Amino acid sequence: MTGNRPIADPPPRLRQRQRADGTWRLWWEPEGAVQAMGFAATELDAGRLTWSHRKAEDLNRAVDKARATGGRAVPQAGARTMAGLIHEYLRSDLLSRLAAKTQTDYRSRLRLIDTKWGADLVSGFSKPVMRQWYETLQTASGPRQAVAQLRMMSILFSFAELRGWRAESTNPCLRLKMQTPKGRSRAAGWLEYAALIAAADRLGQPAMVAAIALSGLHGQRQTDVRQARIDGFAPAAIDGQPRLVWLLTRQKRGTRGAVPVHPDAEPLIRALIAAALPGQTLLLIDAATGAALSEDLFQRRWQAIRIEAAKLVPSLATLQFRDLRRSFGVWSRAGGATVADIGDVLGNSVAADPQLEETYMPPTLETTTRAVAAVRRPGAKERKAS
Repeated sequence: MTGNRPIADPPPRLRQRQRADGTWRLWWEPEGAVQAMGFAATELDAGRLTWSHRKAEDLNRAVDKARATGGRAVPQAGARTMAGLIHEYLRSDLLSRLAAKTQTDYRSRLRLIDTKWGADLVSGFSKPVMRQWYETLQTASGPRQAVAQLRMMSILFSFAELRGWRAESTNPCLRLKMQTPKGRSRAAGWLEYAALIAAADRLGQPAMVAAIALSGLHGQRQTDVRQARIDGFAPAAIDGQPRLVWLLTRQKRGTRGAVPVHPDAEPLIRALIAAALPGQTLLLIDAATGAALSEDLFQRRWQAIRIEAAKLVPSLATLQFRDLRRSFGVWSRAGGATVADIGDVLGNSVAADPQLEETYMPPTLETTTRAVAAVRRPGAKERKAS
């Protein structure tokens, strides 16, 4: 250990790294076996070396205790500590009624809070303490992660008020004057979209070809694309022409939608339906494994496709799958669709009729048809002009 580090004799698992600007980052990092026990990396504070040293030692003692008892002890439900509050929240319907993906994100953030603050009393937190933690997180992990973690903490304190563990209107995470991160604005161009489709086809991934089309041409999230059901695609007559309509219930908000399948995507969807095995319910099945596309498998396939496509279109290195949903909005608006019509496709406006699947909700189907029809590739003359 070199002498110019902030803590010359750090306890086990305390890490120190100097940034390019000369400042130091301190954190406690558990190894894999300890992570499996429920512990997670915890940011420390280079401005409070004594506190950081003591916090690392406290965490190490917690690890030793967990090993001695065969795993992390579950806190008593009545304990007025953050660990006890988290235990109560995990058992509440406030968590269970959230979308599965949101629950996963919350559980991950709750583990970080438990590791850092689990032994602290719920009543002992103040606005200055939370502001200091926000600043520490902002320096170590950036404004987006700092805001997300403090919002999770705020949810916990609001829950504490409901449980009577804190007085009403004493949430120390409110009005902290946090820096609001700028929203992501990346959208794909048509050349990038074509390169992705071609790359997925070259790699022998027909399900991913369809997934890219279902998001880019229909504006749906990855989870809803992965969970698209074969029986969710129903024949319909639109403007006197036979078409497929995608009937879905969006996972995040529970809204139902009737989205006509874009002409460019319809052959892909029909081919997958025709190739489905007896008893198959999900539309997208991985070609290599024969399994449904889990979130992890989907991400691995997407990364491989993006790398392959970026060989010809380097700008794709910065594109994320979620950007395809935004691309739909950009393309549809450019084609003349109204904001309201696009909102019906995205599922964040009037597409919430509980009887939609039975009735097709004609006004909504009409608006989603306009929005999807507005998405069109530019012609040769338009491409030259652009």
